[in-house]
Amino acid sequence: MNRQRWFKGWYAALLSAVLFSLLLAGCGGGGGQTGAPGPTGAQGTVPTNTVLNPNEDLPGALPTVTGVSGGTGPDVRSSKGIRPSQKKAFQAGDTLSVTFVLRKNNGTPLPLSELNSGGILVSGPSFRYQRVLAYQTDLLTRAAANGDGSYTYTFATPIPSTYLAPLNDSESFGVNDGELQGKPLIAGTYTVAILTAKNYTVKDKSYVDVGNGTLDFVVGGVAPLEPREVVKNDNCNRCHATLQAHGGTWRDVRTCLLCHTAGAEDKNDPAVEGGTPGVSIDFLVMIHKIHNGSHLPSVLGVASNPDGSRNYSATPAPYKIVGDNSAVFDMSKIGFPIMPSAYAAYLYDTAGTTYQGVAGNGPMPRDTGFSSLTAAQKLQEDKIRTGAVACARCHGDPDGSGPLTAPSQEYLADSQPTRRACGSCHDDINWSYPYTSNGQTMQAQANDLECVRCHTSSGTSLSVQDVHTHPWSNSTFNTGVNVNVTAVGGGSGAGGRHQAGDPITTTFSVTNDAGANLNINGLTRFQMIVVGPTSNTQLILPNINVFDFSFRKSKSFTGNGAISTPTVGSEAVQQTLALVCTATNTFDVIGSVSGTLKTGLAVPDGGGNTGSVTYAGVTFKITDGSTNFAEGDRWYFEVVPTAGTYTTYVPDDIVWERIGAATGGANVLSVANVPLYWGRQDVYERTTVSAGTALGASHLALGRYVVANAAALPAVAVGDKVVIANGTAAEEYLEVGRIQTTDDITGADLGTSDRFWFTTALRYDHAAGESIAEVTLTAKREGIAYTVSDASAGQITLVAGKFTAGNPVVVSYRTYGRFGKRRAPGDTRQDVFPAAAADTDDIAQSWGDWKGLSFVDGTYTVGMWANRDFTVTPLGALTTVESWNNFASNNTTYRMISPPATKQFLYGSATALTPRTIISSGDYCDTCHGTLQAHGFGRRGLDTCLLCHSIPGTEDGPKYSFSSWYIGPTQGQSVDYRSLLHKAHMGKNLANAGTYVVNGVFLGTPYPVSYEAVGFPAMPGKAKHCDTCHGTSTAWKEPADRSHPTQQGAPLRQWNAVCGSCHDSNAAQAHIALNTSAGTETCFVCHGQGREYDVEVMHKNR
Repeated sequence: MNRQRWFKGWYAALLSAVLFSLLLAGCGGGGGQTGAPGPTGAQGTVPTNTVLNPNEDLPGALPTVTGVSGGTGPDVRSSKGIRPSQKKAFQAGDTLSVTFVLRKNNGTPLPLSELNSGGILVSGPSFRYQRVLAYQTDLLTRAAANGDGSYTYTFATPIPSTYLAPLNDSESFGVNDGELQGKPLIAGTYTVAILTAKNYTVKDKSYVDVGNGTLDFVVGGVAPLEPREVVKNDNCNRCHATLQAHGGTWRDVRTCLLCHTAGAEDKNDPAVEGGTPGVSIDFLVMIHKIHNGSHLPSVLGVASNPDGSRNYSATPAPYKIVGDNSAVFDMSKIGFPIMPSAYAAYLYDTAGTTYQGVAGNGPMPRDTGFSSLTAAQKLQEDKIRTGAVACARCHGDPDGSGPLTAPSQEYLADSQPTRRACGSCHDDINWSYPYTSNGQTMQAQANDLECVRCHTSSGTSLSVQDVHTHPWSNSTFNTGVNVNVTAVGGGSGAGGRHQAGDPITTTFSVTNDAGANLNINGLTRFQMIVVGPTSNTQLILPNINVFDFSFRKSKSFTGNGAISTPTVGSEAVQQTLALVCTATNTFDVIGSVSGTLKTGLAVPDGGGNTGSVTYAGVTFKITDGSTNFAEGDRWYFEVVPTAGTYTTYVPDDIVWERIGAATGGANVLSVANVPLYWGRQDVYERTTVSAGTALGASHLALGRYVVANAAALPAVAVGDKVVIANGTAAEEYLEVGRIQTTDDITGADLGTSDRFWFTTALRYDHAAGESIAEVTLTAKREGIAYTVSDASAGQITLVAGKFTAGNPVVVSYRTYGRFGKRRAPGDTRQDVFPAAAADTDDIAQSWGDWKGLSFVDGTYTVGMWANRDFTVTPLGALTTVESWNNFASNNTTYRMISPPATKQFLYGSATALTPRTIISSGDYCDTCHGTLQAHGFGRRGLDTCLLCHSIPGTEDGPKYSFSSWYIGPTQGQSVDYRSLLHKAHMGKNLANAGTYVVNGVFLGTPYPVSYEAVGFPAMPGKAKHCDTCHGTSTAWKEPADRSHPTQQGAPLRQWNAVCGSCHDSNAAQAHIALNTSAGTETCFVCHGQGREYDVEVMHKNR
């Protein structure tokens, strides 16, 4: 019903009645004096309109329990600042009366008569809840109205002398499990809970407005009030928004405790799942198990043997609960979203059959004996160890420094270990057997009395807090790595604004959490990237490892000996060190600044080593291998002494650039982009070229493949090099990443139109009919075949007689990253956006991909991230750092990750920095994820993620990079956040969840990721809670225009990219296609702001 029309009708009816009464009064008598005014009547109550407009919230039906009465026991006293709501304690036989008020969200009264249903129950005591007065459904009919607007409900049944049976009670649980059925009531704090519900309609869809209210009171003796608060709604609602269960009727964790008591079980219907005996719904058991579902040993097929050892061959038992109406809830795939535990990638070999280890900071430390397990058993262990350990997320302060407070009894989660609580997650324990782990054995436990003897709150290796503290979260181990970018330079325009061709410099610091400066060479990784503009982010310079953390070998290298990780001392000089083998196992040490530091450094034969040697502040050791080092073998190392701040150019790596042809003599050639970083160059001579074939189609620059007949290039394989357009101005060299001969979707043979995919993008446009041929690129040795004669000018001098006249010379090298680059010497600089990472042609301009289009004025961003590793033993002690993927060790390696480090700057004629605001803050991610991290353990924080995942053309791990791997081809699979994050959080609620797979990449290893088991925890509505992620930003209410301002060729489809990510059903996709059939989206007509089906209204939760 329209509220305004209803109100007018009500008012009109009232007015007519008044007028009619006046008319009647005027029909009799002969008049007379007007009587004195009567008393003012009571204010009438306007019934609540139950038909709401689409943009209206539910009004609220909130009960507040204000008091209890009927007790005949001793006087009740205040305790710990809590004033009791009663005068006398209750005793068995007393009749409990409960007084409450009902209000809407705006504080106005809600008449009890308007409710559609209501109920009330009592359980206690708070330290061990049992059922006392069962749930009564007669609240609406039995409660009496009081004169002050409140209501009082009096139970028909007095307080019993003994406890009721728990819900769905069976012989599975008893006194040893905390069940007190039939036992006398214990003196203590008891709780009454009220449920109220009112029905509403929005466009013929029904909604229930629900409220819960509780009050604690004292039963027996003079015990003070002790409200139960080990977890609060505030904790639950950080992820769940509005916690609710049983159809949305129960929404307060305090009410959950009153039914989910010790001994309570699921429905255990023999006709459902073959019966589910022994499935506890005791709150502390059920909630732990649910949040750890996919990591439960029982789910993974791990149990204990009678001798206390593990049995990895147990039959996996899915964690299923049979609930209301015999509905089955399978919790076996649920994972706790708090990181680092929540993020782990389980990696396999190229065939996808043999487990290779877990990537990420997720798992807790390995146990002693891990190294002797089979690969399959290690996988089981890794999944168990990646379970929930962030106990404080539920039991501690919900928002850290925010306004919310921790539960008043948070300490109980650590100080009262029981078999029920601990065994809920550690369900491989059989309490009738001993249990051995890390060389220690716990004997069989018949009850909970001995638990606290070993498992104190904190302070020992077996204490509850200590064993649940993740090493990554332990500040003693994870001392931190922090990057702070203070300046961006290199711009040649007014006010330092960057222009086309400008390099990009950065000034930054690197410190630990204590503020001490860290040596860059001592890190594990340090990467930079440049992207922009913020209006529609594109790649400018790809992420690149800027510094050296170990010595690098030259491309042509004979010896198979080793060199240790260098240590950079305080007296080190910033320069490039080269270790140059001048004769068998003999090296010169040369510094780009210091000059020759050592000649004739000998490495003893037969596996001998130099011992630790130090030159210009850098200490290292060279060890001989089975093959001696030979003349021309080189190692390079770029030394960066520790400093308070660092300033460097953001570099760019150029690959397979043709710089000219050899003359056979000592000629000088130059690279196209300067300067050239000495020691970062690889020089090749093209020594052979095959007959080749012709391209079967034309292709644009920055594409990833060409069409040609694979049968005409039978010798070409993945990893081989080819030349396209040989002998022309568009001649270029590429490495083959994949040879596709069948359609990835239909499997149809491509005939003569096979696709040759490349590991890098095309430099030039190519026409059909141009040549493609296999080539051999032979690596040449610096100092023997060529020298870097002028690095600043990019000059390379070929040694006479070391190259064949006429052969092309191809170079891969590092240079300054710039806005724009040249494709070859003498080329015009290409001032256009490059292709995004893992790019294909499937995502094009219609999605906002600007590759090949001119740079746009605006705000650009430099981003950085850094890592350091640390290793812990099974007993939680630091040890020598090991490789993260050391599968043969009992130790576990973790990686410190720097928080987001970005700095924005201006390009072109832009005058003001414009930040990206689609998500208001990364804090909203961390609300559910703790510390957002991804790519195993390489990236951390929203702003770091957005550096790559805000680029429209960015796709997942491509088959052309991993052709031999078991992953499937997924060209066109966007990992732009507007697609990836919507799909990932929609998860199992996607219509086609089973077909959505993304190829993730961890340090060069791909792995398929499916989200079909992921459920968004916000209630109700799940992923409709847009503000849960977007925060205070309102930009989500309508997709932004991502059209290029001057060169947009295809109409933009910004609605499809966003909305189609969640609405992926065939019908929804057909709807999208139909409304884009003319080439232009018409979504705004219905879904624009203020329209009938605007985005905010359609995503409203009730």
